[in-house]
Parts: sequence; C-alpha cells; structure tokens
Amino acid sequence: MSKHGITRRNFLRIAGGTLGAGIATGLPLPVYAAGKRVEPMALLTSNASFDPVRPEMGRLIAQACKGIGWKVKLAAEDYNLGITKVFKEQDFDMFIVRWTGRANRIDPETFIYMQHHRDGAYNKWGYNNPKVNQLAEAQEVEMDPIKRQKLVYEAQQVLFDDVARSPIVYPSMTNAYREDRLQGLVPMVGEGIGSFWSDINVSVKKGDGYVLTGQTSPLKNLNPISVTDSNEFKELRMIYDRLAQVGPDGALVPWAASAITAVDDTTVDITLREGMKFHDGKPVTIEDVKFTFDYHKKWKAPFFISSLNKFQSVKITGPNSMRIKLTAPHAPLMINFFAQIFILPKHIWKDIPEKVDVDDVLNFANEKPIGSGPFRFEYWDRGKELKVAANPDHFNAPKCDGIIRITYGSHDAMAAAIEAGECDRTRYILKPSLVLDLDKLPGIVGRGYPSHGFYDLGYNHRRGALKDRAFREAVDLIIPRDVIRDIVMSGFAENGGSVIAPANKFWHNPAVKANVTNVKKARGILQQAGYSWDGDGQLLYPA
Repeated sequence: MSKHGITRRNFLRIAGGTLGAGIATGLPLPVYAAGKRVEPMALLTSNASFDPVRPEMGRLIAQACKGIGWKVKLAAEDYNLGITKVFKEQDFDMFIVRWTGRANRIDPETFIYMQHHRDGAYNKWGYNNPKVNQLAEAQEVEMDPIKRQKLVYEAQQVLFDDVARSPIVYPSMTNAYREDRLQGLVPMVGEGIGSFWSDINVSVKKGDGYVLTGQTSPLKNLNPISVTDSNEFKELRMIYDRLAQVGPDGALVPWAASAITAVDDTTVDITLREGMKFHDGKPVTIEDVKFTFDYHKKWKAPFFISSLNKFQSVKITGPNSMRIKLTAPHAPLMINFFAQIFILPKHIWKDIPEKVDVDDVLNFANEKPIGSGPFRFEYWDRGKELKVAANPDHFNAPKCDGIIRITYGSHDAMAAAIEAGECDRTRYILKPSLVLDLDKLPGIVGRGYPSHGFYDLGYNHRRGALKDRAFREAVDLIIPRDVIRDIVMSGFAENGGSVIAPANKFWHNPAVKANVTNVKKARGILQQAGYSWDGDGQLLYPA
C-alpha cells in the first residue's frame, strides 16, 4: 500500500472534532451457559464471484479458531443476500465485509458514530459502550478540527481495547485498466481509478467514445432516496448532481452550489450555481434543493436522516440562495451530507409515491432516473448493463461520450475481458493476484491505490460468547493477518488495527497497532477469563 495518505491541510479545510474526557463505565457482564461448550457459529462472507479474497480470509480465520477449541463454519453467500442478513434482518454471528474507502468516509463520522454509537445507522451488531457513545456524540458537535481529532483518537483506542470489531487488513484499491485505450484517469484515495473524477475526465484514445467499466456485482437500485450501498452511490453520482464533491485529494470542491458558507456553528448559507438544467430541460432551482431536503426527511432516507434530524429550519432567502439553521453544531455536515445528497427534480418526485405503484418512496424502482448530473441515463438492463451518455450541457461536461457499466460473473471473467480488450477498466476492486498478472501484459496497467477502507471481521454482540470482551480479544489474536496480507492480498495491504486506516492520516490514531497473531496468548486470556477445555479440546464457557 502507498505510504501517502490525505494531507492534514486538506482535512483542516473540510472538517471540524470534540474536546472531552471519556466517562468511566462498567459494561454489564454477559450471561453464559456455565460449563457448556461454546456453541459453533457461522462466519458469513460474500461469495468468490463478488470478491474472492473474502472467502479465502474466512477459511483461514475459521481454521484458526480451531486453535482455541472453537468450531466456526464458513458461509459464503451472494453479496446482496449477505448484506440483507446483516443490515436488514440482523441474522448473523460474524461477518467479513470490506468497508470501502468511499469519499464521505474520509470524515470519521461513519467509522465512529454511524457504526459504533448505540443509535448509529450502520450499527446492526448491537454494540453499545457508554464511553464510545459519549465520544461519538462529542466529536459530532466539535467544530475545532484539532479538538475533534483528540476525541476521534480516544474513540479509536476505546474501540480497540474493547475489541468492538477486528479490522483484518487495510487493503489497497486494486484496479486495472487499458492504457492503450484510456487517458485522463484521476485516481482518488479510497476509490482508485473508479472515482467520479475519472468518470468526468477520462477520454478514449481509439474506438468509440464509451468507456467500458467492469464490476462483479449487479446494480440493484437507482433510487437516490433509499441509497446506502457504495456501488449504488458510484452510479447515481453520474446522473444526479450534489451541492459539493470531495476532490481527489480529500478537499471539498464546490459543485452545484457555487458557495456553502458557515455563518456560525449552527447556520449555513447555500448559493446555487446559476444556469443548471435537469436532463428533461427543466431548470434546477433553489426550490428543488429545499424540496430535496424536505423530501428526504419526510421519507426518512436511511443514509441522510441523522443529518436531517439536526435541521431546525430551511428557508429560501433569494432567487438562488437558502439558509439552514441547525439544532446543534454538526461537524460531519459538509462531507457526509452536502457532498453526498443528490438534488431531486421537484416536478417529478412531488408525485411519488402517489402516482406510481408503491406505498413507500424507499421501494420506488426509479428505473429511468432524471437528474442534472454530467451523464444522462440511457438504459439499465438489470443484472447486466447500465449505460449513461455524456451531458454536453453540464457545467463540467465529461470528456468521454459515455460509460457502460458491465456486470461480470467473476473476477476471472472481468480480468479476461480486460485482457481481450472487451473491458476498459475496473470500477471497484480486482483480485490482487489478477492485478499482478494483468500488469505484465502490454497495454494494461494493474496497480494498487491508497485506500482508507478496511476488511473487517464483525461480531454480533448479542450472541453467545461474542458478548464477552475477553472472548473477542482471543479471536482477534488468532487472526492470521500476516498470511492474509502476503498471500491472500498478494502484498496489497497492511495489517489492520484501528477502525480508521493509516491512509486517512489526520484522523488515524497511530498509537493503535494491529495485534500480532499469538494463539498461546489467546488461550491464556480465555483461561484467565474462566474458560476451559473438555477432553476433546473443545472450548467451555466459564463455570
């Protein structure tokens, strides 16, 4: 992985943090089936067609669990089904997921509050630590970046000490592209060459002007209200404009808003860029922006509702301007809200769901989306292709004629298509070993780009021994991180420790180090906590 992360200067431009001391708390002790065998559990991962390294990691971790006398079964499933089990049904024991280094995740809000606060939108694993809750709330309202950094540092240490989860490795974004066909790609931290900035700046050297972009998971949603998945955000941002964008270096870039001004800690003025039009020719107005905020709040848009709940009022102050009053300071607002929410055409969405065949806007398919973004929707062949064409009237018109997103059944198939010249680039990750192979071929570049995401072993804190911090610590200590880094990831990774990766330089706490694999130490921790083993070597709960 590259040693070059986001600079401190860029973070100071875009973020704000919280002063505060942690509160000493005693968490309730878990209740066990005393003296009984620790029950076998399942480790859920995506299948190899979506990401081949996850089941490989899962097999190694399941095998390692035998070292502490615990039976773990690997369950590799369809990616979307697995996401449903974890985030909707909350029916899982443990899971491996890759938290992508998406642009908004440069701000620590996702990895501190949203994933670990008891009310966090992504906290589907029942984690509840009062000290973490206090720190997560404090960092949200602290607008001084240095003070906020101290709180985020402390939260990382508390989460590590409590073994809230086990970051496995910090992977590079492993991408490949045909340099004999494409030029102008703009890598971005966390997204590599699949970034928005690549989409609008890439051009085609030969052949037709469309960029053929490969992905191994089918697109399942084009609804900008219900969007939560990274893959959906990446396609919707081509069609819909945002008020701001996160630039390739992590700095905030004005976009549909010509200015976003913090008048004070709870007052924000927005000036809309003039002359913008939706793809059906209707003008984009400040009324559309206000409607977007009101509509997302009314329908409780899952990704945006936590920010919108802090809106006290939204008032139009001029032909192209508005003022937002907040109930309290909200440091993540710039990146997590203004640089993420998609501007809706009021003249279309005001009649939804009443005039379409759904009861809830979140279930609306939006199969022919109309936005104001740099690309116009052409067609969506579910499970196969999405085609968008360049919008020449956009204020930042793309340099290519359009993009065709092609779904491949596996990483091997996508790599073969790149080799054959049938695919121009990867949108998301490609298996590291395939990247190395492709890089040896003429006309193709395979490379790892810096990322602030991580592969994660997540625990359901409501289940069995996973409720016990000592047990989770023992599991963390047996993860074979070196093997995963060197063999599974072909060296395109660093060992994981903190929930904020080193590439995210300003927010990463360098004092939080990855544990070194040590089965003997893991067994000692279990023994000290009262666990024992039966005659077959199987782990028993404390008597």
